[in-house]
Amino acid sequence: MSAPQAFVVGTAGHIDHGKTTLVRALTGTDTDRLEEEKRRGITIVLGFAALELPGGAVAGVVDVPGHEKFVRAMVAGAGGIDVGLLVVSADEGVMPQTREHLDILAMLQVPELVVALTRADAVDAELLELAELDVAELLAPSRWPDAPVLAVSGLTGQGIDALRQALADAGLRLPSRAADDALFRMPADRSFSIKGFGTVVTGTTRDGDVSAGDTLEVLPGRVAVKVRGIQHHGQTVGHVGRGARVALNLQGIDPALVPAGSWLATPRALACSDRVDVAFDLLDSAPWPLLNNARVRFLYGTDERIATVRLIDPQGGPAPESVEPGGAALAQLALEEPMGSVAGDRFVLRSESPMRTLGGGRVLDPEPSLLRRRGRAAAATLLNVLADPQASGADRAVALLERTPGEALDLHALRRRLPLGTDAVAAAADPRLVPVASDPPSWVAALVADRWRPSLEASVAQHHRDHPLLDGPQLTELRQTLSPPPSPRVFEALLPRVCAGSPLERRGPRVALVAHSPDPDAAARSALDAVVARLAAGGAHPPKLEDALDGVALPPDAMAWLVERGEVIRVAEDWIVAREPFRALFRRIAAWIDAEGVLTPGAFKDLSGLTRRGAIPFLEYLDRARLTQRHPDGRVLRDRPDWL
Repeated sequence: MSAPQAFVVGTAGHIDHGKTTLVRALTGTDTDRLEEEKRRGITIVLGFAALELPGGAVAGVVDVPGHEKFVRAMVAGAGGIDVGLLVVSADEGVMPQTREHLDILAMLQVPELVVALTRADAVDAELLELAELDVAELLAPSRWPDAPVLAVSGLTGQGIDALRQALADAGLRLPSRAADDALFRMPADRSFSIKGFGTVVTGTTRDGDVSAGDTLEVLPGRVAVKVRGIQHHGQTVGHVGRGARVALNLQGIDPALVPAGSWLATPRALACSDRVDVAFDLLDSAPWPLLNNARVRFLYGTDERIATVRLIDPQGGPAPESVEPGGAALAQLALEEPMGSVAGDRFVLRSESPMRTLGGGRVLDPEPSLLRRRGRAAAATLLNVLADPQASGADRAVALLERTPGEALDLHALRRRLPLGTDAVAAAADPRLVPVASDPPSWVAALVADRWRPSLEASVAQHHRDHPLLDGPQLTELRQTLSPPPSPRVFEALLPRVCAGSPLERRGPRVALVAHSPDPDAAARSALDAVVARLAAGGAHPPKLEDALDGVALPPDAMAWLVERGEVIRVAEDWIVAREPFRALFRRIAAWIDAEGVLTPGAFKDLSGLTRRGAIPFLEYLDRARLTQRHPDGRVLRDRPDWL
């Protein structure tokens, strides 16, 4: 066998079954560090030790409380472990907390389990055999029916070497963890200050690696911190990877800002929200059905939040009234406070009061849209895909984007909402997604174009009826007819797909039906020619628009028709110049700039004959039309149109 990857062993079991004594026998470390723990003889908070294994490997050990009042601390310790060490006293056998702790290990899907029958020296062979049968019955329906069961004694050392070997073998059986080199994360289980060093935070690294000098962020809050130093099993190291017990010395932050329950992570890598979409199962032994809108305790990472359960019908129908013991459900959990989370992570649900373990599940979407009555069908469609173990990364990315049809997701957000190890860039290359931007890379679902098409066709057709002389509605106007209106960049990205295979086409800043021809009839054309002639007669000093229109009957939008076809130029709202006088003036401007280099305001006044009041708007129009651009001394040419 190859050497095991770094891993963590966590104890579990009923109070006073000898967990701490066993850890001391295995590691030589007394994990009860509080005076109250030593006085009462029970573990209250998490304890930690290093375990040397056969072959020279070293595993981290987390010793958890066994008392029912400290289940939160037990879950905090169990959340990051790879091998569960279930401790059962041979003289008492399986007890209530034994079962509850085993349920919690199962809900967290701890990969490996080893069972230690403690106090084997205090019972005879018959009682030991009964305890073994009791454990075998407990394990038979569990996810570890063949877990090794070893009789040990923390006082005499009986079976301790064999237990070490069993733990080492379990480490070798661990599945390889999915790699995500861009993400480091660690939930804090302790935070304190050491004189001369500053803030120290301990925890079990969940993913990625960290080095001294790295910058991380604390969630919630997204406060940036720098890692000054790292200790692993009591030794100062420069770097540490996944699945390790570590102490991080942080620079420039108070311990109160990194409390137990917070996360340390690569900046922008973790979602942080006051709601999460989940799939969960209730235990067969759950004490009662879980009602829709019930308040529960959400135990995740090393933290606990009060949450309201909003059940979601998998078919998109009305919310179920409840989930029965042994049942499964989809839900959105509305948290009282934001917390960091990752898709695919496991959690435990407990009742608010009295505190009983109800069930557990996994996070499907750590940054979901707010669940609304009208959006239940869309939410169910998304969650069914996210809950499907066969769904690819592309399937999940497409489902996420189809849930929010007017929005794009950038690469950071996509990575946060996909399970760890998913190649977000490869997923986004799926043809069902359309690139929207490149910095940062962003995408939108192509299917959204199909959803928009009927509505946009109807809006454009109505616009043609209301404004027959216009090519169609402008992009901004048309975008606002969608509900909810998408962002301009999303609309621009999907418009070609909307038009493809439809009777729509883009005409500059407008969208039209292909068959639409906004040409005025003969009478209207004659009236328009008369207006253009009046404007042209004034050259660069045309008459006011109301004077040019005096006595001429024009159809609605006639002047807009002239402007869009370039027959007249709208310099300002009430200042319209005919095309040929405008071009003649600009040719003089271009010749001046070619000869002199820069057009000053004074030179422009001389060329145009305009006053300063008229010159400034005209020059600003030339800038907007990209014919000129500002220069410290005036204007220079920018673009040379074909007619120049």
